Amino acid sequence: SQAVSKVMKKNKYGRIVNISSIWGTKTKEQRTSYTTSKAGLIGMTKTMSVELAKYNILVNSVSPGFTRTELTESILGEEGIKEAESMIPMGRLASPDEIAKVILFLSSGLNTYISGQDIVVDGGFLNARN
Repeated sequence: SQAVSKVMKKNKYGRIVNISSIWGTKTKEQRTSYTTSKAGLIGMTKTMSVELAKYNILVNSVSPGFTRTELTESILGEEGIKEAESMIPMGRLASPDEIAKVILFLSSGLNTYISGQDIVVDGGFLNARN
């Protein structure tokens, strides 16, 4: 972000999308380092959005929830995935494509005014009672 923002400042235009996680907002045992790093990234996003706004640079973060990837499948296994799905109001994990579409919008010319936001893509997980 620091390196690319130098070029964006010269061009008076840019879009930066940082990737955080639902665990930057919510936490549970054994997540101290991960939650700290993701919460810090969200804070950095908000500060950068203020610092870079005068250059027409929009800075946001996306916080995916449970997403069906090979890594998720290998860590959680089918039982863990079923458990996660039971905690998600939509009843399923996100596809990587669903996360990518949000990132694409935020980084495109279609986004002309959203800045300093953390967009949570989690099927309602953070709003559910877990």
